[in-house]
Amino acid sequence: MRIGIPFWMGLVALAVGVAFAMLLYFRNRRQHYGKGLTIALFGLRTLLGGLVTLLLFNPYIRQRVSVVEPPTVLLAHDNSASLVLSKDSVFYRTDYRTRLDAVREQLHRDFQVDEYLFGQDVRDFDQLDFSDQLTDLSSFLQTAERKYYKRNVGAVVLFTDGLYNRGFEPSLLAERFPFPIYTVALGDTLSYPDLFVKEVHYNKKVSLGSAFPIRVVVGGMDCAGKKAVLTLREEGRTIARQELEVGSNRYAKEVDFMLDADVEGVRRIEVEVGGLEEEAQRLNNLKRIFVEVKDQQFKILCLADAPHPDLGAMKSVLNEDCGMDFVFGREPIPDLAGYQLLLLHQTPSSNTDLAALTAQLEHNKKLPMLVVVGQATEVEALNKIQQAVSLHRGVTNSMLDVKACFNPSFGTFTVSDVLRDRVGKFPPLALPHLETSFLKAHDDLLLQEVLGLKSGLPLLTFVKDDRRMAFLFGVNTWRWRLFNYYQDHQSQAFEELFSKTLKYLLLSSDDGSAVFAKEEYYSNEPVILNAELRNPSGELVTDPELSLRIVNKKTGETYEYTFSKREHDYELNAGLLPEGLYTYFAETTMAGQKVTLSGSFAVVALGIEAQQLTADIERLRNLATLSNGRCYTVDQLSQLPEDLKADARITSVEHHETRFEDLIHAKWIWFVLIGLAALEWVLRKMFGSY
Repeated sequence: MRIGIPFWMGLVALAVGVAFAMLLYFRNRRQHYGKGLTIALFGLRTLLGGLVTLLLFNPYIRQRVSVVEPPTVLLAHDNSASLVLSKDSVFYRTDYRTRLDAVREQLHRDFQVDEYLFGQDVRDFDQLDFSDQLTDLSSFLQTAERKYYKRNVGAVVLFTDGLYNRGFEPSLLAERFPFPIYTVALGDTLSYPDLFVKEVHYNKKVSLGSAFPIRVVVGGMDCAGKKAVLTLREEGRTIARQELEVGSNRYAKEVDFMLDADVEGVRRIEVEVGGLEEEAQRLNNLKRIFVEVKDQQFKILCLADAPHPDLGAMKSVLNEDCGMDFVFGREPIPDLAGYQLLLLHQTPSSNTDLAALTAQLEHNKKLPMLVVVGQATEVEALNKIQQAVSLHRGVTNSMLDVKACFNPSFGTFTVSDVLRDRVGKFPPLALPHLETSFLKAHDDLLLQEVLGLKSGLPLLTFVKDDRRMAFLFGVNTWRWRLFNYYQDHQSQAFEELFSKTLKYLLLSSDDGSAVFAKEEYYSNEPVILNAELRNPSGELVTDPELSLRIVNKKTGETYEYTFSKREHDYELNAGLLPEGLYTYFAETTMAGQKVTLSGSFAVVALGIEAQQLTADIERLRNLATLSNGRCYTVDQLSQLPEDLKADARITSVEHHETRFEDLIHAKWIWFVLIGLAALEWVLRKMFGSY
């Protein structure tokens, strides 16, 4: 222990203590003590006065203390449905729970245990019901590594069948994983001949009179040399069929079909693979898809100075309801009356017929526009065709590297946390030096960041005038898509950014109100929708009652609901709905006007967890080996607690750390002060004073 007192502070305290003692013992002639007693009393009063003065400076005590951290064992259990879809499902719902509870109880007696469930997400261990329809093993390992960084974790005990269908290969994390992993192999480890429909790729909405593709990915395990039949059925009749010859025990093949969209409405198509009598389970042989054939399509016209990779990246986010036509350079501009959105990419440019474009826009005053400003953009010409933004070239003709940062006050529509996080990491866009003045109110989704400094200028902004407009200042957004795919193995953030931008511009409603629903729900997943209502001033409101009608497009069955109000928006849990394609209509009355919002979603049959049911014990052994752990089967479960108890690595750790505490908070200093005062009083009392 060391008291942190500067030298000058000690001198000041000592001087005050001496002065305090001198007033009582050298200037007070009434008291007569012997020389020795006077010196003793003088010393006691000096110490007392000096310590009190010292406390007024509030010095600190520095202590080096030892802290013993007991070991923690992390217990993580797979809660995915694949464990109860195999032949051992009854065992895992009954007897297995008794064994698991016994192991958990013994571990809690011997260690500090933190328990988790994982599947679709990672959460605290609450109820083991094998209900998750996705399995992400890597997510749990990443969570454990991050949450318990520099913590004394003795071991991670992982109960799983080793199968995953989200995230990445967990073995990639195991070699550098900071804790040993003890794996318990669950599920059926025996391999049976199995055919399954792994994936079906198709367009959920197609235009009437067109041909649409369906790509089926068929898989097979341990059925080499067998023949299989892939069949597409609709209303009980076969509409397509193909025979397959399985060439290996780990078989995968893509099969393409082309169907005609000749009838408007919802088509329910069954995709089934079969042909093996010895299959142990057939849950994964069948998938149902729903295709809506509509006699309507949004059309987008892109006027661009020249072909550019940005255009392909933007087109990739369009769904089946949207088509995009391109006009480059000096090509004649078609009639805009046949389009629902105009995309100007570095246009108007020196190649643009400005008079023709101006005349077309005059005749289509409500046509929304998305304007991408780049080096080729003639800003003075752009100023002439719109009255929302005034642009002027800067003093230099060089290009800026402009990064994006999310604007937390953006309120035109909601965006996900994934997009908020990713957008700041996207590569910079190329933008010429511009002086920007907004003539209309605007809502900025992305702001510019130049050389690490946030300028406050918009990068992507939305303006609502007579026509809806969005301005993107910069080109090379194709790099965003590639970077997003490189980071996440998918381009979800990029697609959300531009699909919501285009959707907002295409919407016919002018008040910014919207209902948010996923495109697809699983049949055992509650259908949850959120909604936002905006008043004529664009402010979020929750005063009106908002009702919802959901209609099954195939059967016509209707479900009626009322949204629950939250602080700034609405939420509705419609519960479980039967498999099918649904349209929803949200209705309310606001400012005397009826507001109707609509959309659609699909409910698909459970299936992804049933695609593979044979436990991957080799992956679990590999995880244990790479992390210096061990792998157990369910029959060896009782041995696990004993092995953990005998593992010398699972032990308490002593940490040495330095702590600082104010001296005035130390209890012993008060006993010292009271002791000095009491001793002085006793001596004075014994020798004639007081």
